Amino acid sequence: MRLFLALLLLLSLSACEQQAATSTVAPQPTPPPTTDPLMPVVAVSELTLGPNRIALGLIRAGTPINDPDLELALRIFYLDGENPTEVHSESRAVYRGDGLPFGLYVGYADFDQPGGWGLELAITQGEGVLGSSRIRLDVKADSPIPAVGEAAIPSQNLTIRDVPDLEQLTSDVSPDPDFYQLTIAEALEAAKPFLVTFATPGYCVTAVCAPNQMVLKQLKAEYGAQVNFLHVEVFAYPFAEALQAQRYVPAMGEWGLRTEPWTFLVDAEGIIQARFEGGITFAEMEPALAQLATGAPVRLLLP
Repeated sequence: MRLFLALLLLLSLSACEQQAATSTVAPQPTPPPTTDPLMPVVAVSELTLGPNRIALGLIRAGTPINDPDLELALRIFYLDGENPTEVHSESRAVYRGDGLPFGLYVGYADFDQPGGWGLELAITQGEGVLGSSRIRLDVKADSPIPAVGEAAIPSQNLTIRDVPDLEQLTSDVSPDPDFYQLTIAEALEAAKPFLVTFATPGYCVTAVCAPNQMVLKQLKAEYGAQVNFLHVEVFAYPFAEALQAQRYVPAMGEWGLRTEPWTFLVDAEGIIQARFEGGITFAEMEPALAQLATGAPVRLLLP
């Protein structure tokens, strides 16, 4: 956990330094080839049995790479099995860094056994090979965080009825009141699909909460009639003091969350259809919301 947070902090701090002079986040071309290797970073805090979203960052010489032209081919091995060199599955990770302070490359994998897994990455750009790397992944048999296919937790988070002043309900500098109308328990009782995000836009360790919230507002504009949207602020008010004391709202503990942001898609039956840790983009989320809105099972697919 500490390593995961440290790597995400490195990504976010390096990206913020690069963008200090501008408020616009734009992809940057990969620097000219150097002797410094590309170092992949697994930007999720846990992997569990079943389908998983694997978000990856790339760092070279301490600088995060944010290049939409990179292609990542993935091969996955079960290291604890009888044939640890046998390829279990092959996939790819696609660029999902639009609007984020650093590049993310997202792939999907389905793990059928707990234990040690290997992830082999081949990084290319056009016809050129930029590097390859292998990472060990530890897959948990279970987790306190509700997984895809499990029931959502009926938390009684604060709403605008409890705290009419939005500045005391969310650290979002431009909040949409619609995100604070329902508790999660009420959203479940409504028997309507909903999206719930646990995030702190004003105090985000990973620097992606505010960009995420912008994406969710765009999605609400398109799907707000069919899907309820909820934001649970990670820290209790006053937020700065809660951050220092690491005083989280009760819903964070009820959902087993120790990092932020997390975003869950829940169907009308109260079952989690998809979950996203860390940065998200409209391109990744919109197809998932379209499925959720129609009542179809959510299938996270690469373009």
